[in-house]
Amino acid sequence: MVAYPLVAYITLLLKQPLFLIGYLILILLLVSIEKCRSQRWYTGGALLAVIALILYLIQQTYIQYLIFLPPILILFSLFILFSQSLTAGKIPLISLYAKLLGNKLDEAHLRYNRSLTIIWAGFFLLMATTSILLAVFSSTDTWSLFTHVISYVLIASFFIIEFMYRKRHFSGEIEGGFFQFIIKIIKIRPTNL
Repeated sequence: MVAYPLVAYITLLLKQPLFLIGYLILILLLVSIEKCRSQRWYTGGALLAVIALILYLIQQTYIQYLIFLPPILILFSLFILFSQSLTAGKIPLISLYAKLLGNKLDEAHLRYNRSLTIIWAGFFLLMATTSILLAVFSSTDTWSLFTHVISYVLIASFFIIEFMYRKRHFSGEIEGGFFQFIIKIIKIRPTNL
């Protein structure tokens, strides 16, 4: 799944969208099988229904629009994930991660984490909106370059800049360097959230 942006960009650059759709179906099928094996039948069934819908759309004249959905849905889903954690009674996503990493959260940390969660939510909404606008008003090559390359560079840059800011302004909170921090974050499973 990690290779999706690269595969998507190359297949669209080579004007072979069916390879991209096939790759997407393979990813969905593998995730669906894993969900069914772990007895998450509704999720597995929903993914199989999405595969059936994709296979149906391939036979229709709207196939070219199918390539636009995954990146837009990923960015929009990230916007929803971050923004929903800001609703009343919920812990902002960044605070939740900080808590799971074992950080002590004083009032300054909580304010910063809430503000950062708002910024990330706005950032993902802006990225999703840009992707939609490029899909409608630009060439497929320009849209693909933005959604499969530039957007990931922007996300990584934002993440690195925030890490450096946090390391400087909240010294002692983060032990080790950037890669040790990434490893700690990767070890947090979504089921813990």
